[in-house]
Amino acid sequence: MKKFFKIILLICLTVNFTACKKGFLEESSQDLVRPTTTAALNQLMMGEAYALSATSNINDYLDLLTDDIQSDFNANSTIVAGLNKYAPVYTWQRNMIDKLIEVSPTYSNTWYNYYARIKGCNIILDYVDGVEGPAAEKSNLRGQALALRSFYYLNLVNLFGKPFTGTNVSPATDLGVPLILSSEVSDNPIGRSSVAAVYAQIESDLKTAIPLLDANGSANTVYRFNGTAARFLLSRVYLYMGNWDEAIKYADAVIASKPTLKQYNEIATGTLFPISYGVTSPEVIWGYGSSTELTPMPFGLASGVAAKAAFSISEAFLSTYENGDLRPTYSFRSTAYLTSVIVSYKSGSAKYNTANTSISNGKAFRTAEAYLNRAEAYIQKAIAGDASATSKALADINLLRSNRIRTANYLPISIADPQALFTYYKAERRRELCLEDHRWFDLRRWGRPSMSHTIQLIAGSPQTITLNENDSRYTLDVPNEALKRNPNLVQNP
Repeated sequence: MKKFFKIILLICLTVNFTACKKGFLEESSQDLVRPTTTAALNQLMMGEAYALSATSNINDYLDLLTDDIQSDFNANSTIVAGLNKYAPVYTWQRNMIDKLIEVSPTYSNTWYNYYARIKGCNIILDYVDGVEGPAAEKSNLRGQALALRSFYYLNLVNLFGKPFTGTNVSPATDLGVPLILSSEVSDNPIGRSSVAAVYAQIESDLKTAIPLLDANGSANTVYRFNGTAARFLLSRVYLYMGNWDEAIKYADAVIASKPTLKQYNEIATGTLFPISYGVTSPEVIWGYGSSTELTPMPFGLASGVAAKAAFSISEAFLSTYENGDLRPTYSFRSTAYLTSVIVSYKSGSAKYNTANTSISNGKAFRTAEAYLNRAEAYIQKAIAGDASATSKALADINLLRSNRIRTANYLPISIADPQALFTYYKAERRRELCLEDHRWFDLRRWGRPSMSHTIQLIAGSPQTITLNENDSRYTLDVPNEALKRNPNLVQNP
């Protein structure tokens, strides 16, 4: 029996979602406030589907799972607090999200945060045909909601489900995430769909969204999905699926529409956010994520200035940048702490926009990734025997490098062996897309390699934790709160 109407969920979304998540409301009249125009749905879309506001953070910890980050120790109490808070993530504890929720429920309840945004998309899709407004605007809203929902599901299934490709995976039977495609609340909670089913839904939604956005969304701002952004996401989806021809096809379309890379040699001293700020960057396709998501990162504070952090950029990773590479300057921030100069983690770099504006993004779809996606697909085709693919991959990689390395230092690479080129490519992708929520997903689809983290929660007592090759912890546990609320959910083994 369905006791609760879609409008109740709408009220939860637009007024105070967290007030509704712990229990259900009594049955209410469907005459309560409901969207009646496309203008109202547009407002709902920006507030509850897109994640740009200060209250719309989704997660603040994904990079801590990777080998891009190292843990530091200092007696500063703020650093110790940061170490303790994020230690469950950094050491890959199975119940890491449950422990994070205890400390920071707003930022760290990834499962809930993604599904809250998916519900916002579903409200749009459920109501758009029945409201007043131009047909073109309705189609634009539908296209945006489908594309945005696909983005959220791609992240969810790559956090809580096994990768689509790799060793010991079977996407047709591996547990993915629940596919909730309507805002209507039912007494029958939805169980987990397979990884393959989730990908099929993502693919279907994006292919439906693209013509809608092409026809009606060309004037959308950089903070809304358009046809190019939807194609960009589809190129990433096909890359994750190992469908190289389709990954190339959609990367081609993105590059044809948005070919320009930011030339780092031309960045003027003092330029704010030259890479990821959607309004001014030539290579931002879609700006997303609240800039406030970056502020809770566990810095140590000294006289109000970010100093030695509880977690910072891995020195081993930093050493992979060649002489003259300008990316460390704009991807990280160096700050003095006593006599040392360290590289801070995430917040405050030129790569991340933390400007105090009415609307701003913390992350972005960037043209650079389209070139990298295409290069990886070409490399895989070369490994499979396509003799022409190696030169195409090299062209994409060298174009990117020529825009990132100081002119006086730049030399194009020429690697003929496809396997050797793939090794180089993976390091180059890591350098370019660092701290943009890619590394964890890339490690999963590249074979879930072994890696270790050392952490020191007590001075003089460092601990080294190892994530083994193909470790089950490459798939995160579903939070206990979700399991308790939905008896049809099954925990990952």
